[in-house]
Amino acid sequence: MKKRLLQCVSLLLCAALLTLPALAAESESAPAANQGPVRVWGTLTWLEDGGMLVQNSNENDPLHEVILHGESILCLDAVTGEPMDITSLKDGDTIYAWVGNAMTMSLPPQATAILVLGNIPADYGVPQFYEISSVTPQAMIAIYPDPALTWTEVTATDGTVLKITDEAELTPYLTKNIVRLEDLIPGTRILVWKDMDGAVSRVMVFPYDYAGYVSWTEDGTVSVNGTVVNQKAKITETDGTLLPIRAVAEALGYTVQWDAARGAVVTQGERTVFTAMPGGAINGVDADGQTYEVYGTCLKEAGVTYLSSAALLSLLDLYHAA
Repeated sequence: MKKRLLQCVSLLLCAALLTLPALAAESESAPAANQGPVRVWGTLTWLEDGGMLVQNSNENDPLHEVILHGESILCLDAVTGEPMDITSLKDGDTIYAWVGNAMTMSLPPQATAILVLGNIPADYGVPQFYEISSVTPQAMIAIYPDPALTWTEVTATDGTVLKITDEAELTPYLTKNIVRLEDLIPGTRILVWKDMDGAVSRVMVFPYDYAGYVSWTEDGTVSVNGTVVNQKAKITETDGTLLPIRAVAEALGYTVQWDAARGAVVTQGERTVFTAMPGGAINGVDADGQTYEVYGTCLKEAGVTYLSSAALLSLLDLYHAA
């Protein structure tokens, strides 16, 4: 019953959420770097509507009290990492949870939970949930085939820097796939346990949700999946960062053609992914072939067609790496 109520209330909550990154994207073409999940923690109280009130003792914490909802919340045992039935959590239990960065303006604020950790022993070093925003891998000598990494350093969206070595246990969430240090790329979400010395001892790796990742520097240099492409971004005061469509799309294996009526046409096999006309419409095409309009700026300059970074990231399902 609790789970059903959580699902119903979460649908109502979605309508009321103020999504700050989305508002920013409407006012600026260049999105800020991904903000990632936000941690809340404290004692649980189930509400009559199925919400989860989480309260901690630090009154200086702006998230001292938060009401959680969610339709498909992952609930894991903090010690083992095994799935738990969220309805097994009881009033008075201490939980850690991570939510999206969209919250209502109510008091207490309400948010959609991504992950909840329960069954937390007293004085236990609770694992922490991170989203990787950038990676600095171990420098390797140039030989073929590339040797396996023995360590990598990742920076999370909250600024936390983690050095993860091949001594750490890497496990995928609910699969038997082999996970390597090389699989820790921007956009990956991980649950991290540390030992008594503060070293990373175990990492649970969650399924990657993006088709790839893109980053750019202040001078306009664009990288796709860590490799610099041959065209730079165009950075303007009015439209923010505009990315070269062809360079980014072709680096990901898409085909780009020009059509006088529709502008740049990006396809994958026989499927049209999107079209973008300089000074005109930007239209995505979903898996059912339905066309939808996308907000953004498209322009053509010196033979290169550019598109607002927020629009291109959305259309190609890409992660904005730091």
